[in-house]
Amino acid sequence: MDDLRTALLALHKALLAVERRQLERVHGRLANAEFLQIVADPVRYGWLKPFSSLILAFDDEEHEGDVVEEARQLLLPPKAETPFGRRYLSLMQREPGLVVEHRAVTRLLS
Repeated sequence: MDDLRTALLALHKALLAVERRQLERVHGRLANAEFLQIVADPVRYGWLKPFSSLILAFDDEEHEGDVVEEARQLLLPPKAETPFGRRYLSLMQREPGLVVEHRAVTRLLS
């Protein structure tokens, strides 16, 4: 479980890094607090909420099996008909680093 949590955290960090790079191309350099405030916007970044919630759920040891199943549902494979899946698949097509992190997670979920 620790390996899966670590891999999910790395994937989450990679997703946030991609989003930050894209934002900074348009708006210039952002302070960490500014970036976190922007990413907390449910209108623009609501797509990320299922993944962020999954990360937070890992801390609840009582539901570990549920969390693993949720991760499988979200990522094996990402569903293009959901907001998360649509954006996630789009980012993976442009960012090879995300594909590497995704593969690390899926190996642990298989």
